[in-house]
Amino acid sequence: MKSNIKFIIVLVVFVCVLAVVTIFVTKQPNNQIDEGTLATFGNTPGEAYYTDLNGNEISLEQYLGNIIVVNSWASWSPFSVTDLPILTKLAHEFESNKVTFLAINRKETQEQATRFINTMPDLGGLLLVLDPRDHFYASVGGYAMPEVVIYNQRGEITNHFRGDANEGNIKDAINQLLNSN
Repeated sequence: MKSNIKFIIVLVVFVCVLAVVTIFVTKQPNNQIDEGTLATFGNTPGEAYYTDLNGNEISLEQYLGNIIVVNSWASWSPFSVTDLPILTKLAHEFESNKVTFLAINRKETQEQATRFINTMPDLGGLLLVLDPRDHFYASVGGYAMPEVVIYNQRGEITNHFRGDANEGNIKDAINQLLNSN
């Protein structure tokens, strides 16, 4: 009987700890990461992290000097269905400015990503990128899906939004960076 009570107490404590950890993780502020934080931008020779849907190597460094808005997405994430069109809309709104929008796929094959993209409305304005090793997501400490990371012109993270995209927050962050120059 005493062992059953001990088991129940341990189980209750475990459930409480799990609940506190879950609340802590989901309630973390989803903007403003240390401005000095840099994600790994480049590809090391012979080790491309990123390619476009046609297999051409892409380095995020080639977009330095622009504000860079990066969305991590995957065909299995239901939020990607709504996030990618929002980012496409914003890409069109900011196309005359020095803002680059990249949608980096998380660890799916070119065939999986293309099949998903073909079900979407026109995503013109977004640079669709494959990351078969999930390098980007790991380099920014990703833990939610999807995530939007905004870099200033020097490649420093200024905003990191977790969960489904909020058009207003992303637009405000971009405008703040454009107005600071």
